[in-house]
Amino acid sequence: MVVPLIETKKLTKSFGDNDVLKGISMKVMPGEVVAIIGASGSGKSTLLRCINRLNEPDSGDILFEGHSIIGKDIDIDLVRSQMTMVFQSFNLFMHLTARKNVSLPLRQVKKLSKIEADRQALEALDKVGLSDKADAYPGELSGGQQQRVAIARAFAMHPKVLLFDEPTSALDPELIGEVLEVMKKLAYMGMTMVVVTHEMGFAKDVADRVIFLDGGLVLEEGDPVSIFTRPSNERTRQFLKRVLTEEQVPPPPE
Repeated sequence: MVVPLIETKKLTKSFGDNDVLKGISMKVMPGEVVAIIGASGSGKSTLLRCINRLNEPDSGDILFEGHSIIGKDIDIDLVRSQMTMVFQSFNLFMHLTARKNVSLPLRQVKKLSKIEADRQALEALDKVGLSDKADAYPGELSGGQQQRVAIARAFAMHPKVLLFDEPTSALDPELIGEVLEVMKKLAYMGMTMVVVTHEMGFAKDVADRVIFLDGGLVLEEGDPVSIFTRPSNERTRQFLKRVLTEEQVPPPPE
């Protein structure tokens, strides 16, 4: 039996009086691309941040490869090295070149030599189409290029899963495509990915499974064809009607 790479069980999280997650249970299988969609404020980013414990859940459990990662005795840095995250803001060190931004965690976390870390950093930059920008500083790169460096940095750690928190939301529209192409390439390579996204085209074309969050609850999940062409939940259909073009809107369930 294949063990889920990630599993959440009845996960809850509140900020003050605001109940953001209201008992989220979900699974991510090895090699699967899971897209999490929903309106702003539905709990998508909070869920992702709870999964690698950047936000501590109030209750429930998180399993990574079948083992709970909740508890003070867990080496969460070790877990995060296998479950790396790409954020909306690129979080690059502006005083370091693209190569050094990628190689730094390889040296600090993986304890690689400078020569080996640089070699693997160049490999990762090549995979995102930026080997020619290895010695450029973030300020010399476009937003899309900076995000691709951030993806290279995460991918270079050879994690078991990549977590993407709306990776294109801070980009100008003309730069979104280049980042999505890199993510598609990683998906086709078999990388396990959990992607919080507003890019419905990516969710529809690349994801193996789509999860629709609303009000801190999983209202619907399934394969992209089911979600985008025949959603069973009326709230899902309302959301898709708002974010998709007219010809893409699914018909009401019969």
